[in-house]
Amino acid sequence: MLLNAIMVLIAAAIISAVPHLLHRFFSYYPMVPLYLLTPTILAIIGVTGLVVSILAMYFSIRLGRLSDASAVHSTGIALLVLSIIGLFVANGFFVGFILLLVGSILAITWKP
Repeated sequence: MLLNAIMVLIAAAIISAVPHLLHRFFSYYPMVPLYLLTPTILAIIGVTGLVVSILAMYFSIRLGRLSDASAVHSTGIALLVLSIIGLFVANGFFVGFILLLVGSILAITWKP
């Protein structure tokens, strides 16, 4: 998920640096001003994906050090929310979503 967020940010930087490339492909269509928003939309998605993936890594590392059942369950719920957000925003190559989803469900159902 982190790699995907970084790639989206790089794509936003490249598109904003060379906007005339998009104009060549989208100048025929009547929604011409929409291609001007593409770097902004990609930057928002990239930053959100970056935040979600960093929080997912933090909570995953924190989960490995916890021994209290209520703390493990609450961290599992936080990871479940982050995995659902990560599916729509960070994309995570879909493997990151599946791994985060399985880990969060295991944390929620964990009994000491």
